[in-house]
Amino acid sequence: MPGLHLIQMKRIPLLLATAAIVIYAGCSSGDLTSWTQVVFPADSVSYARQVAPYLSLASCTASGCHDGYTSGAPDLTSWIAVRSIDVLNPYDTNDSQLVRVMKGLTQHSGPILANENQREGITRWVWEGAQNN
Repeated sequence: MPGLHLIQMKRIPLLLATAAIVIYAGCSSGDLTSWTQVVFPADSVSYARQVAPYLSLASCTASGCHDGYTSGAPDLTSWIAVRSIDVLNPYDTNDSQLVRVMKGLTQHSGPILANENQREGITRWVWEGAQNN
């Protein structure tokens, strides 16, 4: 039956696409183990899905850094903490300290662990209003 083989061949791309969707859907920010795994979308950046995991995994919120207890360091442990301090101006990417530090325009005491996608992602989140989403 030559027609049966052709039908089976047409199913392979569909099965591969379905498998990719299932695998992608199974991944969540809770599955991340390194800051390098945090990928920001081009728009509609989410605090919960991208910003918070990035800040946590890049050790920004580690003890002695931006943990809410270190004197003189802004608290970056929660959206409320980030929004309650003068570290960002929603919709303003020029004067927001968070954006300036991420882009290397403002002095920071330690290295900033970030790739270009993450720098642009934080900038985009601020530009979009730094929402708690």
